[in-house]
Amino acid sequence: MKRKIFSDLEQRLLETIEAEGLIRTDRLRKKLRLEGKANNSKFHRSLSKLESYALIVGVEDPHPERHMHANIWQTWDTRTGRRISRAVLPYNEAIVKLLEKTIDACVLAREDQVSKWFEWSVDMEAVRERSLLNEAFLRAGPYLVSSRIHDLNN
Repeated sequence: MKRKIFSDLEQRLLETIEAEGLIRTDRLRKKLRLEGKANNSKFHRSLSKLESYALIVGVEDPHPERHMHANIWQTWDTRTGRRISRAVLPYNEAIVKLLEKTIDACVLAREDQVSKWFEWSVDMEAVRERSLLNEAFLRAGPYLVSSRIHDLNN
């Protein structure tokens, strides 16, 4: 699958980052022999694409050399220590959890706007009602309100 989505450079970048565990941008360029300015655009575009697919993450080097602003690249598995549970969450359960966390983050949202946020092929009304029954969020007139607000008043 990766071979269909990613260019040769993107595949080499991902393989190198996976093999190294952690690697700073300048060292990554050197390892792949991409130091010249002619390679800047495609190098950074390839890193951005891998990052947009959530395969790698870059964090700014906390101890950079003088006048150097380089990221340290790693895979998400390396970053998280593979602590993410691989348990399968059914699609409908995942949608319910996502909606609940989204309302919780928003604190207050117009109920009639929520269905426009996500392009789901699921009946949003059933998902919303299930979350209301679980008191994951509350209905206040035309609004859905985070249950955290309710907890603050008690």
